[in-house]
Amino acid sequence: MSKKNMREYRLKAFALTSMLWTLTVSALFPAKALGQQRTTDSSVVSRQDDSVQTLAGHHYLNPAERAKDDLLITEVKSALAKDGVADDQPVAVDCDHGKIRLSGVIGSAEDARRAGDIAAGAPGVVAVANQLTWRK
Repeated sequence: MSKKNMREYRLKAFALTSMLWTLTVSALFPAKALGQQRTTDSSVVSRQDDSVQTLAGHHYLNPAERAKDDLLITEVKSALAKDGVADDQPVAVDCDHGKIRLSGVIGSAEDARRAGDIAAGAPGVVAVANQLTWRK
């Protein structure tokens, strides 16, 4: 299995595990799952001289909404990995109700545009906020 295929497999396995965990917790604690939840996610990605950190608050009415966003993040990361546009680049992917946000540092303006196009083409994505920067 190639390195890209292995990375894609791991990302999908992680998303599936996260989704199953979320559904299990909601089944065990249904009263908590019924109320509106606020979760804050942070993501840190770094490379030798570059780093990106995102902090975002999301409002989900149930664990299924959260699982959908987790799956979309995995789909976008897998598509980026498959294309190779973000290899060895600090790129963070976040999702809020189908809206993808890309942030970090990438090789060129063309790569940033291509990454945005790849994210927009993932099934279920409703919008993309491409906040990628690049080196000159």
